[in-house]
Amino acid sequence: MRAVTFPAPEQIVVADVPEPVCGPDEVIVRVARAGLCGTDVHISRNEYLSKFPLVPGHEFCGEVVEVGRDVTYLKTGTRVAVDPNIDCGRCAFCRRRQNNQCSNWQGVGITRSGGFAEYVAAPARLAYVVPDSIDDAQAAFIEPLSCAVHAMNRLSFDAGDDVLLFGTGPIGLVLMQLLKHRGASRVVVVEKQAHRLELAKKLGATHTILAGADQADMLRELAPDGFPIVADATGVPAVIGKALDHLRPYGKYLQFGVAPRGATVPIEPFKLFKNDWTILGSFALCYTFDPAIALLASGAIDVKPLVSHTLPLDRFQEGFDAFVRGESLKVQYTP
Repeated sequence: MRAVTFPAPEQIVVADVPEPVCGPDEVIVRVARAGLCGTDVHISRNEYLSKFPLVPGHEFCGEVVEVGRDVTYLKTGTRVAVDPNIDCGRCAFCRRRQNNQCSNWQGVGITRSGGFAEYVAAPARLAYVVPDSIDDAQAAFIEPLSCAVHAMNRLSFDAGDDVLLFGTGPIGLVLMQLLKHRGASRVVVVEKQAHRLELAKKLGATHTILAGADQADMLRELAPDGFPIVADATGVPAVIGKALDHLRPYGKYLQFGVAPRGATVPIEPFKLFKNDWTILGSFALCYTFDPAIALLASGAIDVKPLVSHTLPLDRFQEGFDAFVRGESLKVQYTP
């Protein structure tokens, strides 16, 4: 079968590889759509949790074509999306229903072969049935939307609060919609690309600010005392380092974007102490596939405008390069 492989850091090859073998508790999925994520870029640069060689791809949907001998609750022909986070179910974190922090965590497309391929093997318990009302382009967004739902579960806030969001890439625009859906009165977004700000406005942003020398003054004009909620969806350390400057006392900061491993940002502990700040991280997802499917099926979250490129797998490098240059939104592949 054809698959994308990362043989080593900074190397991308599309090649023929052996088809996966179905384990007794697994399914084989014929991939219909697979989405490119910023995490895939970090993986390719050896800035994440992966080892090489690897078949990446953790945002995907498709059709079950084979079921393991112990699987009784799925059948061939079923459309599914796969939660890529494989937990052991036995460790202390799993027993606390914190399975994204599983001590034995594995990830489809992260630590084992993923969805940038014609076929992928995955634990059957992590395959979620996709309703007919959700098409393949939407279904490939279930995983990133699930991550945003987990972030919202981490970030409780009062209805009517203002939110400042840095970054309007595909995942940032999903998070922005959820913030509005959860009751934020104003969602102010900062982004360096004007065309992304235009889309953010269409999808519900109340104020859009082009990143640059004037952004700090513009933000202070909108919120002289700072914002009760500040979130980063860029993962860029230079952006993260300045984000806390706009958090008001008793505010909450959410780190949602993926920064490179080992990156650091300056923070003044006295300000953290003095301002009663809460700083939150949000890693992957945690039992949030079902609500993500419901949000898509109801139309509460619109992901269709976020797909800018749909390419065959053999053109993976083309889409990858456009994504890295910031010339795309979500790039999806059709193996």
